[in-house]
Amino acid sequence: MATLADRIRRISEMTIEEAEHLRTLCSSWQVLADLSFSDLLLYVPMRRADRFEVAAQIRPFTSQTLYPQDMVGTRVTQPEQPIVERSYREGQIWSQPEPVLVDGVPIRMDAVPVRYKGKVLAVITKEGSPATSRRPGRLEQVYLEAAEYVSHMISEGSFPGPRMPGDWPRIGDGLFVLDETGRVRWASPNALSSLRRLGIKQNILGRYLGELGLGDTPVEEAFARSITLDGELERGDTYIVLRVVPFIDSGSVMGGIVISRDVSEVRQKERLISVKDATIREIHHRVKNNLQTIASLLRLQARRLNSEEARSALQESVLRISSIALVHETLSENPSDVAEFGEVVRRISRMVGEGLISPDADIQVSVTGACGAISADLATPLAVTVTELAQNAIEHAFVGRDSGRIAITLTKISDHLVVRVQDDGVGIEESALQSSRLGLQIVRSLIAELGGTFEVTNNKGTRAEVRVPIKR
Repeated sequence: MATLADRIRRISEMTIEEAEHLRTLCSSWQVLADLSFSDLLLYVPMRRADRFEVAAQIRPFTSQTLYPQDMVGTRVTQPEQPIVERSYREGQIWSQPEPVLVDGVPIRMDAVPVRYKGKVLAVITKEGSPATSRRPGRLEQVYLEAAEYVSHMISEGSFPGPRMPGDWPRIGDGLFVLDETGRVRWASPNALSSLRRLGIKQNILGRYLGELGLGDTPVEEAFARSITLDGELERGDTYIVLRVVPFIDSGSVMGGIVISRDVSEVRQKERLISVKDATIREIHHRVKNNLQTIASLLRLQARRLNSEEARSALQESVLRISSIALVHETLSENPSDVAEFGEVVRRISRMVGEGLISPDADIQVSVTGACGAISADLATPLAVTVTELAQNAIEHAFVGRDSGRIAITLTKISDHLVVRVQDDGVGIEESALQSSRLGLQIVRSLIAELGGTFEVTNNKGTRAEVRVPIKR
């Protein structure tokens, strides 16, 4: 799917950098829509100089929308939207002197040029109805004044900033208006409520937020650097995030706003998730340790046996248990219940090589490809499968030889994971394929339970291929 920047470049003559600036603006312009109680439309000049196309649209949370339909893709000419063309051509904010009646509803429109590095790229229209604002009076007046500052910064090119953070809080969550020194000159009821939850009950008008005894705020730094910054206030189990937006006029700070949001429930859920993740990782770590203990006991038992066949059987069991332990070790290193299977296979190849290949033999085991992270219920049986196939290749492919190559390849095809184990040995005999060899029985059983397929062929050696579906 094409991004907003891609669509803008397709219809206009903008550079990648200019189109990206408009994309960044549209990721931050909800604040302007809410402050101005207006729908915002982004008009981009098309390659034909007399035409504009609506490239983006956003609706306010503080008022009813005037455009329930999608306006993106709408094309207009200068006679249809003269205020847009004039704002683009002259690089100034233009407002209609009187509201225009549309279907009996008075509509006011402002056109704001979007400037970047001194060049006007596009025009934003603020379109709203004086009759549809949610709350009249002082709150509406403060919102509209702040909207004028934001509009002016867009026309100057200072909004959005070079490192504008994402995920804007909503204006309705809480708003402080600051004067040019950073003191609070107005606060919304929701903003005052958030402070009361932090234990602040005194009057805050005319004071700095940093004087409330809640720790440092980003106001001073944001004003000093003339950039938007985030911060957080904390007391007990209450957390209030802040976003400071200084109002810039010709390089000077003329005041600003602080948008606040209570994220106490979010932080509580994050703590619970963190505790659960730590618990899960600890469980995987303990399971891995227990499996390694079992493997050590089996090795100890094998040393005490006189039967070569019994020792070989125990050694094979040690490898199977160790392969499962490797999956749990990988899961214990990640905060989720998925494992990077490529890393698991690489660890298995080293483990099998160190356990079965004689120091005098020149047998190399390589792993190529990737398949990404897969769930634990798929990674565990596949780990045992790879162990069995690699072990069979080492034990049976190079009879009478002291050198060879084993290549393990991982591929993700559509919604299937494919594992291939190819050696350059003597090749598997037909009788061996039909035999009841335990390793092959284990592989067939595991792959059948996963709903996959298993195929062994002679191809300049033995080639074993496993294909299993990946759950979406």
